[in-house]
Amino acid sequence: MARSPAQIERDIEVTRQRLAGTIDEISDRVKPANLVADAKAKAKAQFVNPDGSPRTDRIAVVGGVVVAVVALVVLRARRH
Repeated sequence: MARSPAQIERDIEVTRQRLAGTIDEISDRVKPANLVADAKAKAKAQFVNPDGSPRTDRIAVVGGVVVAVVALVVLRARRH
């Protein structure tokens, strides 16, 4: 089926609009402020349940790691 020039122009315009929308979405996703907000949300999700309560199991693990690192730093400082 042959398309008329008007149909081809209409298809091109629709494609341009769709592409412009896609580019806008991509540029919004990669804005530094949005990237930071996404990173914060992901980090928070690691330590807070969806209902807002703390995830004590994960907090305890991180706390244990922090205590271990501090202990190692103190021990190394005393040796030197």
